Amino acid sequence: MTSPLAPHLGILREDFPHTREGVIWMNHAAVSPLSSTVCNEIHRHLRVRNRGPFNLFEGSQQAIAECRGRIAGLIGAPSTDQIAFTRNTSDGLNIIAEGIRWNKGDEILLNNLEFPANIQPWRALERRGVTLRILKNRNGRIETEDLVKAITPSTRLLSISAVQYQTGHRADLKAIGQFCSEHNILFVVDAIQHLGAGAIDVQSARIDAVATGGHKWLMAPMGAGFLYLSDQLKDQFDPPRTGWLSVEDPLKMHLYEQPWLDTARRLETGTPGIIGIIGLNRSLKTLSNAGYLKIEQHISSLTRTLTETIESWNECRLATPLDPGQRGGIVTFTPPAGKEASSITAALQKQKIAISDREGMLRISPHFYNTPEEVETVLGSLKRELGIKE
Repeated sequence: MTSPLAPHLGILREDFPHTREGVIWMNHAAVSPLSSTVCNEIHRHLRVRNRGPFNLFEGSQQAIAECRGRIAGLIGAPSTDQIAFTRNTSDGLNIIAEGIRWNKGDEILLNNLEFPANIQPWRALERRGVTLRILKNRNGRIETEDLVKAITPSTRLLSISAVQYQTGHRADLKAIGQFCSEHNILFVVDAIQHLGAGAIDVQSARIDAVATGGHKWLMAPMGAGFLYLSDQLKDQFDPPRTGWLSVEDPLKMHLYEQPWLDTARRLETGTPGIIGIIGLNRSLKTLSNAGYLKIEQHISSLTRTLTETIESWNECRLATPLDPGQRGGIVTFTPPAGKEASSITAALQKQKIAISDREGMLRISPHFYNTPEEVETVLGSLKRELGIKE
């Protein structure tokens, strides 16, 4: 399958200086490089602030509004009022965990493949009498049917990653969301390993909350993330934190008793991290212009080459699904016996190739500007370092 981005890769790659320096970055599931366009936009803001203009606040507000709109488009949110800026995924999930009106005996369904960001905020609720049930994976996957079977009458909320950080297994969000909706269960998605490599439709998947950070596939600065809240969740939610921006008219500063905002923006309590938001806004513009569906198809083409080649290496064990509908942008595999994953990543780093090691496995995560030729180079280097025989 020819990638729809193939004719545009030359132009897209011009925005990433490391591609001209012989660096092959396929570690976007960890931290992505910032494009020149994003850096230039941030530097422009810093230069303006350095000069102390009179309209700095207005300019910042414009970037915030644009970014909120682009986020809503990325996830199919009905309204920008349902979007709140956060620092990262953990920040967003903590807000949800702390804000829901829990009852003693309520149950939260999780699974044992989750990154700790989608475990620890829920663990803290045990002191309130909330029960955590952690479903065991089946051969590195969390199957929808297993989740359905694990639901009990006490299940109040189900939280899952759109794409698992270790295996790259992609959840069937629509199927899970439909079941949760039919059984009045809140559905929360940790989207950091998917958004940017693709999009999410919160309405068709009936998702109640999406939490993410921007430093991975969204290719934004660290410390810039966002949270989406559905109207259904908002009705069961008391914002756990407030500040001077949490009221209807924050510029009427001496009206202490004015009404709270009735939107997710109430969670944005004070001066925002505008540098991160400016970077996120500009990166979202780049990704949107490339087209999220085209990006997803391009990444799928690259990961197909990776999965099929690694699957043919008998000495290795592929953890990522071969089925493109069940994987995201992550390809993970176990190296041959006697080969340490950390040693392999270090060896590739000396060759200017960035991948990562996780739990004894090797993880490769290409993005929209990576080329098939880069994939072949990475596979060739891996083959040599792993001692794969013909």
